[in-house]
Amino acid sequence: MQQPAVKQSAPTGAATKHELMIKGANITVYEQGQGAPLLFLHGSPDNHAMWLPLIEHLSRSLNARFIAPDLPGFGNSTLPANFPLTLDNEADFIRALLGALNVTEPVTLVVTDFGGHYGSAFAVKYPDLVRGMVISNTNFFREYDWHSFAKLYRVPLLGELLIATPKAMLDRSLKQFAPALPQWYIDESYAPGFGSPRVRKAILRYYRERNAQDFAGWDEKLVALLQTKPALVLWGDKDPFIAPTFGDRWGKAQVKHFSNNSHWLALEATTDYGDAILQWLASL
Repeated sequence: MQQPAVKQSAPTGAATKHELMIKGANITVYEQGQGAPLLFLHGSPDNHAMWLPLIEHLSRSLNARFIAPDLPGFGNSTLPANFPLTLDNEADFIRALLGALNVTEPVTLVVTDFGGHYGSAFAVKYPDLVRGMVISNTNFFREYDWHSFAKLYRVPLLGELLIATPKAMLDRSLKQFAPALPQWYIDESYAPGFGSPRVRKAILRYYRERNAQDFAGWDEKLVALLQTKPALVLWGDKDPFIAPTFGDRWGKAQVKHFSNNSHWLALEATTDYGDAILQWLASL
């Protein structure tokens, strides 16, 4: 088994930037603080930066070790052609990532979108390494049907044409689908997201290599696990990609629906989102 290796660590303001080689992928990780570890796993087309406002909010009241990687293929991280996008490999990736960072105690996972696939698979496969989960606007159930954009992305050639979205068009779409998403994030996330040919290629792989039946068996094990593991579901009900009913599927998790928010809840309602996490952590 290939051993993950830290290539370099450099301070970035109050944070530390790690460059790791994990399972053949070059992975960038941003970390700050000391204490119990919280691992933040983003979705598509995002990277670690989507979590920074939330981490700033949490760090004012919470002494913790905040860890936010760019997942394979996103941000500054690579997605090698031979990196399997299976739930089993994604679980092993998270375990290797934590090992490379010398995380020795169970982590609290904060997940959304594709990050929910990584984090949920990790929790199922390595439950003793998980303290609890915060889950937002993701899927881990075999009944889920891809949203309309995803179905188009899965079509060869058509997907390549559609994903090369000009920034002006993306701006209009995001203002329609997620009107509370901050404009600064829309502006800053385009170049390392849909504006990057490398990231666009990775996004298409994620959509094309993930099928609903991949979750069969895993979903039942996760729900069973969350009968005993503490979990908090924070759900943006106006998400155009996944129905709010999926927010009520996660075992005995505490659930809070945000009726006026959409897919990027941690950015749309940072203060309320963060305060809900702080209150939940204090109850553990």
